[in-house]
Amino acid sequence: MKHFFYTYFVAMRRFFDFFYCHPVIALFALQFICHASAAQTADSTQQNLLNPVVVTATRFETKKETIAQKLVLISKEDIQMTPATDLTDIVRKTAAVDVIQYPNLSSGIGIRGFRPQFSGLNQRTLLLIDGRPAGATNLSQINLNGVERIEVLKGPASSLYGSQAMGGVINVITVHSKGDVKGNGFVEYGSFQTVQAGIKSGGNLTKKLDYDLSFNYFERVKDYKIGKNNWLRHAFGFESAQKNYTTLPVENVDETVTDGERRPFTKLHYYSGRLRVGYQLTKNWRADIGGESFQAKDVESPGEISSGSAEASTKDVDRAALDFSLTGKIGNHSPGIKVFGSEENTKNYTLNTSGKPVIPFRSAELHNAWKGIQVKDVWKIRNHALILGYDYLNASTNSRRWTNDTTERGPTQPAYAIISSAFYAQALLNFNRLTIQPGIRYDNITFDVRETALLPTYKAGKKRNPFTSPSLGITYQLVPFLQLKLAVGRAFVTTDAYSVAGYNEIRDSKGRIAVTAGNPDLKNESSLSWDLGLTYHKPKSGISFGATYFSTKVDNRIAKIIRTVHEPLANNDVIVSRASFVNAADANISGLETEVSYDFGALENFRYSLKAYWNGSSIFRARELIIGTDASATTRDIQNVAKNTFNYGLEYDNLDWLRVRLSGRSVGTRKDIDYTDPLNPEIEYPQYMVFDFIASFKINSVHALALKINNITDENYYEKRGYNMPGRAVSIRYSINF
Repeated sequence: MKHFFYTYFVAMRRFFDFFYCHPVIALFALQFICHASAAQTADSTQQNLLNPVVVTATRFETKKETIAQKLVLISKEDIQMTPATDLTDIVRKTAAVDVIQYPNLSSGIGIRGFRPQFSGLNQRTLLLIDGRPAGATNLSQINLNGVERIEVLKGPASSLYGSQAMGGVINVITVHSKGDVKGNGFVEYGSFQTVQAGIKSGGNLTKKLDYDLSFNYFERVKDYKIGKNNWLRHAFGFESAQKNYTTLPVENVDETVTDGERRPFTKLHYYSGRLRVGYQLTKNWRADIGGESFQAKDVESPGEISSGSAEASTKDVDRAALDFSLTGKIGNHSPGIKVFGSEENTKNYTLNTSGKPVIPFRSAELHNAWKGIQVKDVWKIRNHALILGYDYLNASTNSRRWTNDTTERGPTQPAYAIISSAFYAQALLNFNRLTIQPGIRYDNITFDVRETALLPTYKAGKKRNPFTSPSLGITYQLVPFLQLKLAVGRAFVTTDAYSVAGYNEIRDSKGRIAVTAGNPDLKNESSLSWDLGLTYHKPKSGISFGATYFSTKVDNRIAKIIRTVHEPLANNDVIVSRASFVNAADANISGLETEVSYDFGALENFRYSLKAYWNGSSIFRARELIIGTDASATTRDIQNVAKNTFNYGLEYDNLDWLRVRLSGRSVGTRKDIDYTDPLNPEIEYPQYMVFDFIASFKINSVHALALKINNITDENYYEKRGYNMPGRAVSIRYSINF
């Protein structure tokens, strides 16, 4: 299996490298495919936008109105009408979530008060592609070209997906084309000499054989400028951050000092692509195989802004994935199996040491890999449905570090794997106006720590840790178009394998030994959440609104405790400290999610569409208990979680040749630790507002133009302090259908 995946990854990389170097050949090849396809099946039925079908909340196709959980649907049209460079941009500008975002392809999402994360195998937001683990630790590596829609499920989903689905799930649904072969391509040029290009095609090559192919290229040739004009910041007084010291007075920090600066080391270049081939084996059975690749070389990282260029570095990132699925229908049953594998590699290069330029050398390397299998059966019984399934996932990580070009040192953590074998069941029971959605999942988790010979030396270890995740959802239609929704669920995230099964000793030159040992009795971090919502959706009136209150209690967070000891050994060495891990910390989160939209086109029988919309998240409480290495306890706000996060906008569509959208994002105060200050005070970020604009002009059925303006008012803002985002950026996109 390992050899098979390796061979596939190499083939995929060469495939996309070829088309990257020969874009003209790629265009002609796709045009040839389109013209070579003769008698084709009819186009697939378009999605019912009034009551869309979603899959994330049940793992099978379900009408959105019947599910109890809060789900934000980001359509293909939303993606097209949102100025964005990657998946992070799309989600933060549409789904009212918290974000940490750096200018070097590193970003993470936090949902419902959980801190955003962008690295590691143990995150609290689960990222999926077509229902299987995405094989990426941050959202910046996901190819947007060829995406049909994005489903953002808010709230716990461990009863369906196991670990990580504590705050929510982001499921990227790719295009599965059928019918006549069609395609389109685009070229875009804009500020900072930014070039984007993409091409995609899909449909039936024969009556039984269909495919989808997409390719995307991005290059920012010039370092970007930070915002300067700041009309909104000045209007609302969002001009200073606040440092809260433990023993010193509060200090206000001027955030205008970097206005208009050119940010060095922010050039960027990457390309990505996906290929899927499907075959209709019989009337009721089909097979699909798909693969994707992401490649980024010499990605520049500027470091924290106060360091100038002293912390600048570069990295190479590559990601590849493969999945195979077999789906069918037997009577009232819809069985399916999916086998998948993916890997992610990052190499970091040091450009400066102690603030001085050096000959660049590889300083760190990280390899993450995922492989697994998903088996399920959906059983339809009249108006009811039952899904039974089995998931197997092996997620592993391995890292290396170097002091210089030739000297390797021990990694900060050992190589390890988290292996889960799980059974789950969920029902969707429809009783006229009442829908009940019970579910349960049992995960048997194995933590497998591998030995590391370099200093520090890590010893091998294994430990099993089971977990059961129940859930219940209820939807009740009070009156036509008005629904009451209740959801309750238990969720978990696995602890670091080293915390459970690891062991290492660090000995200094005087024979003093510091021991760190895993705790085999450690429990998984878990949460119990509930939410209560009210939704109103009447398409003919143009009105839709909803409000959901949520509350989460998190237990068994992991803390590292260090005890000072004096334990002489036979060889005269002395153990002077013992460190281990305990379940000691917790957190409490509550808030309110709101959404409302109104289409003024309803007043004119929808001869046009003029829609105003709002999607917001307000956090009432997001507090966590932090346990120090000395067992001291401190309660603080969860870092990088905004008090309020709002997305809103106004969109006009004449239903013919013109579509215009003005969209905005407002983020309230967030707290973090200022590690650039020797005292490490808590710092409160200033609020910000950013507006984007896009106008799409359809020249005819073949050609189209789009004008995009990102950050219209040229605001100086950030999603992570010290890593300011680009100022105003204008671009023009030309698209062609074939």
